[in-house]
Amino acid sequence: MSKYDLLKETFLGNLGEQIPISLWKHHPEIDRNPETLAEAEIDFHKLLDHDLLKMSFFGHFPCVDFGCTAVYDGATTGSTTLTSAAINDVSDWETLEPIDVNAGELGNQIRAVELIQKYAHGVVPTMATVFDPAMVADKISDKNFNKYADENAQILKGALEIITDVMIDFAGATIDAGADGIFLASQHSTNSSVTDKQYKEFVYPYDLKFISRLRGKAKFIILHLHAREDNEEIRFDKIAMTPGVDGVNWEDQSSALSLKEGKKRFRGAALGGIDHNGVFKTESPEDAQKQVLSAIEEAGPDRLIIAPGCVVTVDTPQENIVAVRDAVRAINPYDYE
Repeated sequence: MSKYDLLKETFLGNLGEQIPISLWKHHPEIDRNPETLAEAEIDFHKLLDHDLLKMSFFGHFPCVDFGCTAVYDGATTGSTTLTSAAINDVSDWETLEPIDVNAGELGNQIRAVELIQKYAHGVVPTMATVFDPAMVADKISDKNFNKYADENAQILKGALEIITDVMIDFAGATIDAGADGIFLASQHSTNSSVTDKQYKEFVYPYDLKFISRLRGKAKFIILHLHAREDNEEIRFDKIAMTPGVDGVNWEDQSSALSLKEGKKRFRGAALGGIDHNGVFKTESPEDAQKQVLSAIEEAGPDRLIIAPGCVVTVDTPQENIVAVRDAVRAINPYDYE
């Protein structure tokens, strides 16, 4: 069974020859250049031969063309830190303009997709990482999204329309460059990130617009719903049930929503099972294997893609990553029936 067929059957709820696994990490510093980013992503896949390749662009990739700067300062996540924001005052939102996604920093990411696809086409399905509009707005305003939502609602909504169109254009361009699917990341799906009112007005409508516009173009769309705190509740049901969403990824090993419960509440595939901030990076390969096998036992093998709840940290031991890959590959999904 090819990786493409395995992924398709998993989305449909059918068991394949194995449980698919997807692994991803940032490649700090070298991810600022499309050639070296592509080389790093290809080498990572050659090492692990996982079943779904998520292309991880650098942490502020949508922000630079809006006027931001960012640097890598050693974070174990591999993410970057904002050094100057595009939005420093409410009046800055009104100067926001559409961006040509095929030029500048966004154009660099599309070039990386093209290079990765030269290797990946026919070998492994790929998905391009895209930040949702609220996440972009938060980053370019130096994490002041909530403040502007409360104090300057109409101005922020106008800016979100521009950002949404840019991210739709960017996502479409990655598909044109060869990506099979989209990995839509949101950092505003929990109560610690936004209130219910803010979510309904400034997050959900723009995510819905994005999904509605891309679902006919991408072969699949996977959501990442980020939890900022341990044991945190995630707004899951409404956005996860949107037509066009094929899979959902969240921190199932640390948030309040377990992998088993998430599968009950969502008709598509769940991506998770790896305790990426715990056992996976801090304990032995044997412990990492036991943790993942326990997650599979509890959640069941159908509609499941083994994956980290978020990005694999750069200090995660390679032997742990390989050991978990090997453990998942050794499973016969039909043994669970």
